[in-house]
Amino acid sequence: MGKQYIPVLVYIDESGKITPKHIKAGYDNEWIKIVKVTDFRRRASLRAGAIGIRYSCVVDIYGELKEIYLYDEGQKWFLETED
Repeated sequence: MGKQYIPVLVYIDESGKITPKHIKAGYDNEWIKIVKVTDFRRRASLRAGAIGIRYSCVVDIYGELKEIYLYDEGQKWFLETED
């Protein structure tokens, strides 16, 4: 198990709260919309061996909604990978 670093577009409000809005991932490396962030908290990624803020997100992939975990390591964002 590993991690795939990806570009993320975020919204930062006036209080400094960060909300991810789009990720660039997938087979075609296109921007994928984050429909909703359902939870975020400091967590360890046991698969990738890293600690960061884990965002539980619902994304819209070609009209199909899917839940993913997106991790913020500070200046880098990643998704867990199978390899």
